[in-house]
Amino acid sequence: MSRILRFPILFIALLLSSLVIHGAYVQMAGILLLCAYCIGTHSTRAELLGHRNLMLAAAVLAIITGFFLYYLLFPVANGAPDLEKSAFNNYAFLVLVTLFVLCFHALVVATPDELSASLVGLIVLNTVVQFAQTASLIATNTYIDFVEPVTGEPSRFHNYEGLNPVFAYRPTGLFIEPSTFGAVIASLTIGYVVLGKVRQREAHFFPVLLAIVAMLITQSTAAIVQCALLIFAILLVKGKSARVMIIILCVAALLAAPSFFEAYFNSFAMKMDESSAIRLELLDYIYNVRTGWDWLLGYGPFTLESSLYHLAKPGGGVHVASLNDAGLIQYFVVRFGVLGLIVP
Repeated sequence: MSRILRFPILFIALLLSSLVIHGAYVQMAGILLLCAYCIGTHSTRAELLGHRNLMLAAAVLAIITGFFLYYLLFPVANGAPDLEKSAFNNYAFLVLVTLFVLCFHALVVATPDELSASLVGLIVLNTVVQFAQTASLIATNTYIDFVEPVTGEPSRFHNYEGLNPVFAYRPTGLFIEPSTFGAVIASLTIGYVVLGKVRQREAHFFPVLLAIVAMLITQSTAAIVQCALLIFAILLVKGKSARVMIIILCVAALLAAPSFFEAYFNSFAMKMDESSAIRLELLDYIYNVRTGWDWLLGYGPFTLESSLYHLAKPGGGVHVASLNDAGLIQYFVVRFGVLGLIVP
């Protein structure tokens, strides 16, 4: 593959793979393009098709296929119909996710410089889009929605009502939820910083700063928590000069506008209190409402009990925002019961 084409193809493949709200077909296109990139590049092809990778792929696919066959052979009586209709699609998607992980591993090993440049590009693109949305809201009170034209579902950029927010909107970038935007930006930034550490090259401060500012602009509870953890992690891995620069910037910002930051964090605390109930309801269900084998083993990756699935739907009684709303570790319990805690 020509060096001129390599970077744009890699960048587009990772961009499509990261658009978790635009539908599975967009992500599938990104994964297949990434696979084509890895096969078309000599260094990544050698790593991707190496003996170790092929053995790992076979093992993972065997596990996924085993779960799928078990689901087909031993259907549950109280399974959610919507999930059962899409079981095969979910199986195909898990196969593609496995392929994505193997391709990404090949990139880390074989072409870390190109991967690092792509991650920087994705951070800059996502933050610039969100800054443009923010500027449009401030200047014209008009929101530029990049999700609704593709999916038909408008972005949830309005802030919580009655919480007296600092800013009445929560810009979401290329995603439908501000928390999703924050999670993707955090993942990209952590990947970039860690990859720099592996390459023994200190990550540039500018894209990291863009990511931190963008995550704070969302006013999302999850994004703010992730941002705080990101800043702490960067302070641990960055050099002394970068640590001093971050601390000086934080102190200067607090001294320049103490009233603004007080209002901002009061708003954050109120939103966190407001949204904690929907997370606790999910935890209460998986740990207290479930009993017996359901409590211990869950329902696997291809179905769930109908009662839990409908809690995440409008009109479903006790409201749960989504089935992964309590975090990744608890999501393993949602799917695999209490024994799912062994996975992470």
